[in-house]
This record gives sequence, structure tokens and C-alpha cells, in this order.
Amino acid sequence: MDRRSRRKKKINHRGKMVVSVLIILLLIVAGVFAYWLLGNAKHKQESTPSSTLHQLTRSSSPRQSKTPSDTSKWLQSTADNQLPILMFHYASSQAADLAGGSNWMPDATLEADLALLQKQGYTTLTARQAVQVMTTHTKPSSKMVWLTFDDGSLTLYRDVFPLLKKYHMHATGAIITGFVDKGQSGILTWDQIKEMKASGLVDFVSHTVSHLDLGTLDQAQATEQLEQSKKELDQQLNQKTDIIVYPAGGYNAATLDIAKSLGYKYGLLDPGRNGAVAKEATLSDGLLTLPRFRMASTTGPDALFPYLEDATRYNEAHTK
Repeated sequence: MDRRSRRKKKINHRGKMVVSVLIILLLIVAGVFAYWLLGNAKHKQESTPSSTLHQLTRSSSPRQSKTPSDTSKWLQSTADNQLPILMFHYASSQAADLAGGSNWMPDATLEADLALLQKQGYTTLTARQAVQVMTTHTKPSSKMVWLTFDDGSLTLYRDVFPLLKKYHMHATGAIITGFVDKGQSGILTWDQIKEMKASGLVDFVSHTVSHLDLGTLDQAQATEQLEQSKKELDQQLNQKTDIIVYPAGGYNAATLDIAKSLGYKYGLLDPGRNGAVAKEATLSDGLLTLPRFRMASTTGPDALFPYLEDATRYNEAHTK
């Protein structure tokens, strides 16, 4: 082999060595850079407050119910809104239950009512949304209704809850906390209440401890009924209970003062009791004395719709 060939071969060999060295250096640099990025990211994660991490985790989970941000797209009203609040008690498919009186609605009748609301485009409000409707000139729709179920009956879980799921509707349950604590027959358990609340389809308010007529109690007794029920609902459901549904619609001026002092801001009446008139609720009724429409066992779609028409027409006429 001549001298020129040997020199060319030597140069090629050196070139390959240089390329190999460069590749190794690049791999080392890349490894160091990757290690630095990993360490920096870990440092940032460790320095993030736990509350912030909780918020990030919570915000990434699916939302099961409407949030305050949804209300940014609500309609604007030119006057106080009118809201039909429907007062239910029990819905059941069992014949033995339905013999219990006018408060026992066949589940088929309730389903027909919900089907009508869905067909007509009505929005069923959560308690928080109902409060906003009552206290601001905003609303999700001119067609809106608040479904309330008194007494915390087992039927709310067994018969009503499946229908709320089926029709994607909301309801509010008024809980007699002492009945739940005693494990009274036919009454919801705390586990069932918590399951329904977690679904986002049912929220819960106070119906006192023992379902006594507050208007007939002395100050100490009324205070105990209101205070203890609120305290337990707050603890059990991690909420700030500020809505009272008066048992049998019973209250007096002292009742309202006590309720207000304990942190209640809103109260629901029983139409036909204590002078309460069945009508759509509006701000002028007083937030602690909001009227409702009583739903009887025979209140099917034909009887239900008249309760909604006047408020709907009014809300449509007072929309910007």
C-alpha cells in the first residue's frame, strides 16, 4: 500500500474516532440536562402548598353538579324573579305506602310530572341556585322550578332518586336530623343522604330535630330544634346550612328572630298552614317566609302546570 493510501486510511480512522467522541459527549450532556430538568420539576412540586395541590386535583375531577361559574351565562331580569317552589313529601310504587294519605304520591305520577317538566324545558334548581334566583336579577331560564321533599323519607332514596337520575333533575331534601340519628323506620340513613349529595342531584336543608311546630315552642325549645339540626347537617355534610323548612309551616315572629341569629337566611312555608298562601315565591315575600305549592297524591301533569304558568309568563316578560 502506497503512502497516500495509508494517510487517507489514517485520516478516516481519526474522523470516526472524533465522531464517536462527539456522540458520547452529546449523550452525556443530554443526560445531565434531563437530570437537571427532573430535579427542578421535583423541587417545584415539593414547594407547592398542599392546598394548591388539592385545588389542582379537585379541579381536574369531573363536575357532577352546576357550579357558580355556570351562572355567568344566566339571563338578566328587569325585576325580581318569580320562582315556583313545589312541596312534595313521599313518592312510592308500593300499595301499602299509598294508603298513607294525600302526601303519598304514586311514583308513576311523579315521573309523569318530571317528564312534563323536561318536555316543556324547565330547569330544576339546586338550593344554591334557587337562592341566587331569589336574591339577584339573574336566572338560568324563565322556565324554572325548585323541587323540595319534606321529612327525609326513605322514598327519596328508593323511589325519587332514580327518577332524578333518569331525567337529570335536581331536588332538595328537608331532613329531620333526630329521626335519622335514631335510625327511625322509613327514614333515610346518613350514608344514603351523603350518597345523594355526592351525586350532585340532591342537596339537603334543615327540617329541625324532631319535626315539632316551632310556633308553639318556647324560645329555648325552638332554639334547640333549629340549632342542633343545623349543627349536625353542617358536620355530617360539610356544609353551611342556612335554609329551614318549618315543620307543618309553624313559626312566629320569635321563630324568625331565632333562626336569623343562628345563621339561617331562608325559610320555606307550608301552604295552607299558619296563614301561608300557595303562590310563586318572590323577594317581597321575605327570604325567611317563602311560599310553596303543596303537591298531593293526585297532582299529576294537568294539575302541576297551572302552578308554573304565571311565574313563567312573568319571568319571560321581565327578561332583558
